[in-house]
Amino acid sequence: MKPLSIAAYFDGRLGHEKQTLGILQALAAITPTEVIEKNVPVSPVSFCRNWMSYILASLHEPVTGQYPGVVDLIIGSGTHTHIPMLLEKKSRSGSTGHKVYVVTCMSPDPQLFKKFDLCCIPEHDEPPPRKNVFITLGPPNTVVLRDEHQSDKGLILIGGLDKKSHIWKSSEVINQVTTIVTNNKNLHWAISSSPRTPEETCVKLEELAASMQQATFYRSADTSAGWIEKEYARNRTVWVTADSISMVYEALSAGCSVGILPVTWLRQNNKFQKSLDILKEKNMVIYFDDWQSTAAMPAPQGKPFNEAERCAREILRRWWPDRLQ
Repeated sequence: MKPLSIAAYFDGRLGHEKQTLGILQALAAITPTEVIEKNVPVSPVSFCRNWMSYILASLHEPVTGQYPGVVDLIIGSGTHTHIPMLLEKKSRSGSTGHKVYVVTCMSPDPQLFKKFDLCCIPEHDEPPPRKNVFITLGPPNTVVLRDEHQSDKGLILIGGLDKKSHIWKSSEVINQVTTIVTNNKNLHWAISSSPRTPEETCVKLEELAASMQQATFYRSADTSAGWIEKEYARNRTVWVTADSISMVYEALSAGCSVGILPVTWLRQNNKFQKSLDILKEKNMVIYFDDWQSTAAMPAPQGKPFNEAERCAREILRRWWPDRLQ
């Protein structure tokens, strides 16, 4: 079978890139693919320039010959990728007549919504009911179930500062981590900071881990690329601070039992909390306060959680169903 030719757009932001890479990885596991990677600049100047190009392109016939070769699918995540992807689709469709489909992994600008053939949007974003919308439980990612979990190991992932979303309280985080470790002495705990974790919290976590034989603290700056994915595969039990929502979905994708450490939100009805509440309602995660009452972690739900694969299959189902056979 001829490979599916894909142009993948990246904006240099890790969260966006993981969404796109996750779907590319899932597509490649189902059907032969050939990927052309394209990096777009992220700046106010480039953003304005892209919009000007898009407006001008809408007033004139598309410029042909800008993009060599044949592409079947254009995909990307992040606002800065949207206009470049749509410009490529317009040019390719106008020059060859070959049908090209463009997919994004988030809600685009309202003015652009109808221009995308498919938008894979998380439920917590409350997307409109449109034919070009595919609702996911969470954003796709690159983590997959490896079935290598060790029952005597646990992982605690600590987020940090974000003045726009929540108030960070180091003392509360330390108390929560202490409670988890002391109440699970049969597990060895790997505790990791993130780039957002304040130095004060890191120092206290280092001191805490040094005082306990069953805990080891890792600064995120000292971990190598791929470290977190290996930890997901190794640790059956994972706790994540509520502000690190992407890590919640990665841990679920790895088949882990996931607990949520609370943070103090500036706005209670935010999309992070909505997302966590949806997961709680589905018994996929447990909140720290509930865990203190029950001492029981949620068991992984039946079929492996894999939103990247769901998105990939939806793409193929719509336009290349023969590749699913």
